[in-house]
Amino acid sequence: MKFDLVASKEYEPAAIYYEDSDSLEYLRASVPAIYRRIDTALTLVLSMEDRSLIGFKLKGFKNFYNRNLKNRLGADCPQFIELVDVLQELTRTLGQQVFEEKQLNAYKSALEMAAEDKVHVSDFPRIAS
Repeated sequence: MKFDLVASKEYEPAAIYYEDSDSLEYLRASVPAIYRRIDTALTLVLSMEDRSLIGFKLKGFKNFYNRNLKNRLGADCPQFIELVDVLQELTRTLGQQVFEEKQLNAYKSALEMAAEDKVHVSDFPRIAS
């Protein structure tokens, strides 16, 4: 029996919201990864091969959006929001807590990646209720 393998579409990085876990995840590359939890909100995703940063995960996203961003953005949700804005607001909100240097560096790395890759979240109409 002969099988023809069809080349799959190339991986396109995107911020994806997972409703079951109320988390937003961004992966720059689809490769084997290690998830390193930083705190209750942020997990960094590292390449298993060389431990370089390839993404991050924000937990409790819907709750955070509804409590902190929805009022600022107005009643009508935008078609998309820049992930940089989400990370900046999260850092501002958590800034009242004491950050260790490790946490500060992790948030800075995630923020730089979101800015460099111009990541945005586009499924707000579904999650912002």
